[in-house]
Amino acid sequence: MADVTLLFGIGATKAGTSWLQYYLERHPEVHLWTHKELHYFDALDRDQVMEQIDGLCDKRAGLRARMRDASGAEHDRLRFEVAEIDRYLGLLGQGVERPQAYVAFLKKGRKGARVVGDITPAYALLSEDRLRSMAALGPVTKFIYLLRDPIDRLWSNIRMMAGWKGGSEKDIADRANWIFDRWTRGEEKALAERCDYEGPLTRILSAIPEKDRFLGFYEELFRPETVARICAFLGIASRPAPLETRVHASAPIALEPGRRAIAAEALAPQYDHVHRLIGRIPAGWHAAEVGV
Repeated sequence: MADVTLLFGIGATKAGTSWLQYYLERHPEVHLWTHKELHYFDALDRDQVMEQIDGLCDKRAGLRARMRDASGAEHDRLRFEVAEIDRYLGLLGQGVERPQAYVAFLKKGRKGARVVGDITPAYALLSEDRLRSMAALGPVTKFIYLLRDPIDRLWSNIRMMAGWKGGSEKDIADRANWIFDRWTRGEEKALAERCDYEGPLTRILSAIPEKDRFLGFYEELFRPETVARICAFLGIASRPAPLETRVHASAPIALEPGRRAIAAEALAPQYDHVHRLIGRIPAGWHAAEVGV
């Protein structure tokens, strides 16, 4: 049997990567880590290893707390998740890049699965050189990059951020509008970085051979034919997908017309960039709002 295919799901944020993980981790030919988003390469490149370790330790503490009230299969599942975090902390905690140890980490427990992978949307923000080094990690390395209408993606990202602290729908709506207004003033640099499609697409098209990259759209993702294309791209059998299931959906808060107009003006270039670099934009995008 040929060596395993290595998959990187590299974004974009709020463009369907959680649903993709949900589908693939249930596929018998795919083995993914228990927790989505390893953040291995961006933690190394952006000097955020300790930040990632702190987040994992917080998650571990939460799982341990839940174990106290769990029993049976639920207790066993939580214990397994804690053990997986410990295993990853052993790799990330070394603080230096160990590519082969990282690949070995992904492969452990695959039990003959044809595909192993790491779905971390932040990888779309990595440099071209980093993408090239990731592409060289295995004999067969595949990348999936999903795009979503720029306005819808931005607002979904903001609603996700606004929901982190919980609260009522009004609380979340107020925080979402506050975050949006900060973004318009250039005070949300990480959010602004994720609004850019030109940079990631330019780097992906340059660093990754056409046969090893899948460029798709959120608006076309939840269709049998798209799922079949993804499976064919990965070399696995196409299986029925939960097309009506939404994973990590943000709070259903409407974007006010005035703020929508601001977003449309600010993001108008992104529609042009996608059309220029991919050759099309899908039906359902708000291109008409921005004059594309």
